[in-house]
Amino acid sequence: MEPPKRNKDNSLFSIVIVGVVMLVIMLSSNYTKSSSSNSYVKPYHTRTGRLVKAHVRKSVSTSPNAVKRQNYSKGYYQRHKSRYRKHEKE
Repeated sequence: MEPPKRNKDNSLFSIVIVGVVMLVIMLSSNYTKSSSSNSYVKPYHTRTGRLVKAHVRKSVSTSPNAVKRQNYSKGYYQRHKSRYRKHEKE
């Protein structure tokens, strides 16, 4: 009894495997870039006129209270809209 003969033309199979590997590499590199990229903040002046130097902002906060502070901040700006509304010049 002879073993079954294999097809010597495996080019389609190898192309599919290479394509899947490249897709996985591209997706994983995009995922890591977007989640770990920091952003550059240009120097600016605050409402009171103080100069804030340029710095790099972390993309994700490492503080355990980050979500709590973020929710408080959103509520604060909702409650005090008149302070931060742009005033029209007359």
